[in-house]
Amino acid sequence: MAMKTVDQLKAFKAQIEEAEQARTGKDKEWGLIDIPPLVAPRGQALCSETFSDLSNWHHEGRGELTQPEPYTMQLNCVGSKQGSAGCMAFCRTDFPDNICIEYDLRVLTTNGLVITFVAARGRKGEDMIAELPPREGIFADYIFNPGLRCYHVSVSRYDDKGVHTGVSNWRRNPGIFLMAHQQDLCKEPLRWYHVAIVKKGALLQMAVNGQLAGGFVDPDEIHEPIPSAGKVGFRAIGAKVLAQIKSFKVTALDG
Repeated sequence: MAMKTVDQLKAFKAQIEEAEQARTGKDKEWGLIDIPPLVAPRGQALCSETFSDLSNWHHEGRGELTQPEPYTMQLNCVGSKQGSAGCMAFCRTDFPDNICIEYDLRVLTTNGLVITFVAARGRKGEDMIAELPPREGIFADYIFNPGLRCYHVSVSRYDDKGVHTGVSNWRRNPGIFLMAHQQDLCKEPLRWYHVAIVKKGALLQMAVNGQLAGGFVDPDEIHEPIPSAGKVGFRAIGAKVLAQIKSFKVTALDG
């Protein structure tokens, strides 16, 4: 049974998580972390972005998208704080389910974090850019939006003061359900990392430089349809976050 409102989802989440905390003394993770080896992309290329310009990317929130060097997109978020307005970039293409998303990431600073959104789409199937109300870039616009459904994962996860939090989190929205709480393999500033994210139905995985960084299987316990097709996007958020993306591509998964 799907829940119609975000308030209903919040109440359901609070009830289950309070019971889990009382029973085990630990925070509930809604995903199952016994995942298979990394799924390799061998299907059709759906997108190969060279960033010769930024016409295929939609910016919202604060800051701006720039091109500091050829074939590179930079998200610039300066003077914000976590939870507030960030610098957002969404690929205008809607992708199907069963895909592998790949890109190279370099973060120049350590005063914030970077988030990748997967399967971002309206809860009634709307295009999130063209058919949903405009957003201001604050986190609540994406995690508690009554019209939006998605997953997201955080990397290069520093707090606003520059201290690394030690983890990478997977979440499901609306409701910011913690699906998995795992290691962050993108910790070094000024270093390029190759990131691969697999979305195959209820399975999500991430690899960094070919090493499996974690993931989960969604057991579908949230009374809301599992996110499937939709957009891929990035969020830079914090006191000073300059994040560069290049070699972005999306490939269909065979089978």
